[in-house]
Amino acid sequence: MDTNAPRPIGILGGGPAGLSAALWLKNLGFSPWVADPADRSGGMQNLNFLANDWVLGQVGYTGPELAARHADHVRGLGIPLLQGFGPRRIARDDGGFSVVLANGSGETRAERCIALLVATGTRYRGAELLVGVAGIGTLPADRIVYGPYAFSAMEACCGQRLLIVGGGDNAFENARLLLGEARSIDMALRSPPRAQQVLRDAVAGKVRLHPSAVLAAVEADGGAIRATLRTAAGPVVLTVDRIHVLAGYEPNTAFLREIFVPAAAFEFDADGYLKTDAAGRTAVPGIYAAGDVCNPAFPNVVAALAQGARAAKTIELDLRRP
Repeated sequence: MDTNAPRPIGILGGGPAGLSAALWLKNLGFSPWVADPADRSGGMQNLNFLANDWVLGQVGYTGPELAARHADHVRGLGIPLLQGFGPRRIARDDGGFSVVLANGSGETRAERCIALLVATGTRYRGAELLVGVAGIGTLPADRIVYGPYAFSAMEACCGQRLLIVGGGDNAFENARLLLGEARSIDMALRSPPRAQQVLRDAVAGKVRLHPSAVLAAVEADGGAIRATLRTAAGPVVLTVDRIHVLAGYEPNTAFLREIFVPAAAFEFDADGYLKTDAAGRTAVPGIYAAGDVCNPAFPNVVAALAQGARAAKTIELDLRRP
């Protein structure tokens, strides 16, 4: 056996989990490559416009700054970062997988790997959530903000009446940050609040919560928006200036059902998140997963970094030379 032969490991996704796995795999003696359909690595970090104070030892860095540091580290080790390339076809071959990647211009490239790590993360739920809302297409685009963009240019909310749609951490954090800036804040919660207690306590008594509420209709009202909520207690009509839709995320897993030849028997939960065992193995031999794509319970940068490292170590154990 040639112990010096390259042992390529393919990584799909260049966020914290994928880049952490690449670092560990390199240090464990493999030859990882990372394919990321985005123009720059970092995943959802690139849409975190605030300082991330939850990452130990990385004080004051915004999401894009952390993403750049992660990517620079990996590039510095000579690990290929295939920016703009996403998977189009994956087939099992002798001893591993053949992967066809393509970019937005139609350029393709072929890669091989002896194991594959899925670290494709999540995407925020956006305009598709409001497709059935009456009048939604009549409002100016700058009056409705989706997902992470609700945290950018927040000075535009000064003196504004704000409706936040959502009840998770991001929705309550958005409300907390805009206390004292916005003229008023209403929150429409479809289900009971899911946010951490410290965020709920921070806005308690300072924003108006509308439980069991769904945005049903909107219409322009002069320079404002007339928003109708459908609630268990009956309709509620609000006059607001901006709507922030912060209704969570969904996993980037649909491609796994489409590009494997033959189809691979992945297992997913009810929301489409990829199921793995405790060590990061999927139900398909030779394919692993890490990060938010398989972690709906605790999605965050620190967990993704740890899961990437764990998956890399699992791959090393599974492929350890005799």
